[in-house]
This record gives sequence, C-alpha cells and structure tokens, in this order.
Amino acid sequence: MKPILLGADHAGFKLKERIKEELERRKIPFQDLSPTFKEGDDYPRIGMRIARKLKQLGGHAVLVCGSGVGMAIAANRIKGVRAVLGHNAKEVERARIDDDVNLLALSGWKTSMPMAMGMITKLLKTKASSAARHRRRVKQLG
Repeated sequence: MKPILLGADHAGFKLKERIKEELERRKIPFQDLSPTFKEGDDYPRIGMRIARKLKQLGGHAVLVCGSGVGMAIAANRIKGVRAVLGHNAKEVERARIDDDVNLLALSGWKTSMPMAMGMITKLLKTKASSAARHRRRVKQLG
C-alpha cells in the first residue's frame, strides 16, 4: 500500500494530527506533507502542492482545512486528481465507486474523528467501478 499523503492548513491542523495518530495506531502508512503548524497559511498552496504530489506518486490523499471546501477546490485544479468533500462514509464510498476519487477533503471545524476515520477507511478500501459508463465519465474529468 502506498502511503496516504496528508496535508492541512492552520484550521485543519488539529484534525490532521489526530488522524496521523490513528493511522499510526492502525499501522496504515502515511506521509505528512504539512508537518508544521503555520498560523494564517494559505490552503490553495497546500492543496495544490499535495495534489501535484498525489498525481506524481499515485495512491490517495487526505487534506483538511476549516470547511474542507477550499482544499477540494484547490486539489481539483490538478489534472488527474479527483477530490471529494467528505460529509459521510456512504458518500465517500459512492464517490470511490462512481468517480474513482483519490483525494478526500475534510472540514477541520465539523468532522469528528470517528467520521474522519470512517471516510478514510472507505477511501482506502473501496474499489472504483470498472463499468464502462463510470470509466467513460472519469476519463471525461481528465
């Protein structure tokens, strides 16, 4: 398994750190690409930098900002990255199956640890659909 790429801005840093602890406990490999808290940092730079790294390495990534929205927007600007804003595990599961998402954006303000880990588990364990209609649509996304 490739390491999950992790990143957060100042508003998502606390949740990202808790996610790291849980990934370590579960022995799930990860690479933290924003290991230092920086007050007032800019989520677009973090999101696009980590999305570029995801495109280069493959695998999956989890990004956290205040709402999760900004990270999802930033990441989706990188061709080959398909980010979903996570609200619950069922939505993430459908996004993996139908849209082959490879990046999960979370809200540091509203996402609990059980919710975060449920969504991360779905991201990692759910296979993308091989149905022609799904592959055709993913291809159209670029």
